[in-house]
Amino acid sequence: MMQSTYTWTGRVDGTTPEHLRFHQVINQSEQAEYTLLGFCSDEGVIRNKGRQGAALAPNTIRQQLASLPIHQAISIKDGGNIICQEGKLEQAQTELAQKITATLLSTSRPIVLGGGHEVAYGSFMGVFHYLQQISPKAKLGIINFDAHFDLRQADRSTSGTPFLQAAKYSLAHQSPFHYFCLGIAKHGNTKVLFDTADQLGCQYVYDYEINHQNLSAIQKKLADFIDAMDMLYVTVDLDVFHSAIAPGVSAPAVRGVDLVCFETLFQQIKQSQKICLLDIAECNPHYDIDNRTAKLAAYIVYQYLT
Repeated sequence: MMQSTYTWTGRVDGTTPEHLRFHQVINQSEQAEYTLLGFCSDEGVIRNKGRQGAALAPNTIRQQLASLPIHQAISIKDGGNIICQEGKLEQAQTELAQKITATLLSTSRPIVLGGGHEVAYGSFMGVFHYLQQISPKAKLGIINFDAHFDLRQADRSTSGTPFLQAAKYSLAHQSPFHYFCLGIAKHGNTKVLFDTADQLGCQYVYDYEINHQNLSAIQKKLADFIDAMDMLYVTVDLDVFHSAIAPGVSAPAVRGVDLVCFETLFQQIKQSQKICLLDIAECNPHYDIDNRTAKLAAYIVYQYLT
């Protein structure tokens, strides 16, 4: 179900360009370069036996975005929330996919605020269907910043299954599956998940490998992946960061990835100009401290836009 009733408010220092904040520039153009969408669901997290609360995240992240200062022109509109009701996750994922496809066809790039990482299957399907319409042979690459592969086998969709679902969907449509995961925690994934990743030809980098000394080697590996793709779907599971800066997630990280290293890699991906969709997953306001995790999610969106 769609709902688009969020009211953008925030601090107002003035109305001339040098005073503007995010809430003053959003929804100023019907044909915007970017479209913000919320996916209010933690049904996949519940099914995955995680901590409930991520369904509250989209509007909480919006609140943190609202008063961020604008230093350059941004064309963005709010496309509202897709709400998962009565546990009907698969229906919500289908609605999200349809909304993303329509947004991309309107030449606006979606930014999706989750919600649990079950958002990823809806996001993937939305981009996949878009490419099937405009360029069926185009290579779609998925880049996932995550402590977990999310390649679990299950009898229904959960927050742990989206990329195995994406792989199976690709296979069913005779399309290759390209998946690069950054931040994998060895202690957070069973051997069968590593085996599945290897069988699918996935590329991955461990959380402990993402450090300043090793960054150039990772950038080279990432560049090779990006160069081979025509479009990128980038997804950030906030549990990839240490729980000190991201306490409000479904599964807090013991180790996590350094934010500065993340920014370097994220900017590299952004500069490729191949990102057609960004989503942020697993923010859980119920467990957050001083809105740290919501602020982090808003910061990532802000870095993407600016």
